Amino acid sequence: MSFRIKTGLSPFNAALGRNISIPIQTPQIGKVFAVITTENTPTKELYEREGKSNGIGTIFYLDYIGSKDTVLNEVNLSSCSVAKPYYPHLQDYPLVGELVTLVDAPAPASQEAPNITQKYYTGIINVWNNNQQNSLSNDSLGATFSENGEIRKLFAFEGDRIYQGRKGNGIRFGSTVKMTPMLNEWSNTGNNGDPITILVNGYITTDQKQITPNIEEINKELSSIYLTSTQRIPLIPDRNVNLNPITNPKIVSSYFGGSQLLFNSDRLVLNSKKDEVMIFAKTNVEINTNNVINLNAGERNHLNSPRNFIGTKSDGTLPDEPLLLGTQTINLLTDILEAVSNFGSEVSSVISAPAGSPLMDLNASGNKLSNTINNLMGKLNKIISKQNYTS
Repeated sequence: MSFRIKTGLSPFNAALGRNISIPIQTPQIGKVFAVITTENTPTKELYEREGKSNGIGTIFYLDYIGSKDTVLNEVNLSSCSVAKPYYPHLQDYPLVGELVTLVDAPAPASQEAPNITQKYYTGIINVWNNNQQNSLSNDSLGATFSENGEIRKLFAFEGDRIYQGRKGNGIRFGSTVKMTPMLNEWSNTGNNGDPITILVNGYITTDQKQITPNIEEINKELSSIYLTSTQRIPLIPDRNVNLNPITNPKIVSSYFGGSQLLFNSDRLVLNSKKDEVMIFAKTNVEINTNNVINLNAGERNHLNSPRNFIGTKSDGTLPDEPLLLGTQTINLLTDILEAVSNFGSEVSSVISAPAGSPLMDLNASGNKLSNTINNLMGKLNKIISKQNYTS
């Protein structure tokens, strides 16, 4: 077969206008009979022979044409050919029985002898177009792997790039896709091409009787993260959540059509090993639960705000009863009690000496108590909190 090559590069100017024959090579296909994943898989002897941890990902294969009818228990792995993973940034190892494409490329020893090569496998052949397994063999797929009939591959929309695992997890680099009828949950707002990234662990297939590809549904997935741009995502939180009537937050994310980051799972844990956990918001920070909110600190809890309110009034408005300052309240009550105590002592010590003298002493004590009370009354407004209120 020949191709007409056109290029503007000067080294190939001589080829312009001429027919050049380019040989078409058929890639070599290998059938996998074992993969090194641990020091005992497939065997410790083979693990050590292939370089121990440096050999992880190495496959033991036979040429597909000559071994397509060969079953696993009939193969001596020591006599199989070996191939290394081609890409250093991917750990996408095949299962037993799957087919791989093989290429020759430089080996470590080629630094001294350039002609020395070794086999590499570049990818798994997608025989069944199945993200779980593509083995042509009826043998076991490995020591621990088992196929799950409830897992489907994802439906791909135009322009999507999807990276999907074998066990119901994956990442979609997608976008808004305006279609009728609406086929996904994220394309009801915005424009075609608005980006969205969806990471899911634990897809739930809606209809197990169908073999059609699956589409993400945020309220059914086990755990998911959604990064949006203009999309409204119909996340439904607990319907019994206790909302703040003052701020009236829009808890259902379908109300919001801007960029947002959604985490959805049965449990969320944020752990900072060395420094703070910081949460900032342009407007409000809402924390809601049907049970208990616990704030625990080894040193202190510090609420720093111009005004702090505890609870709401029966009509849903802010409370307007200020709290009392503890130390100043104690000092004021102490002064009152001391004044009353002194008055009582002076009254109890009045004796009937010269006529009229007890009344004079009693009158003086009463005036003293009255002045003290009047002075304390002027301090009452000073002991209420300017920051903290309750109902």
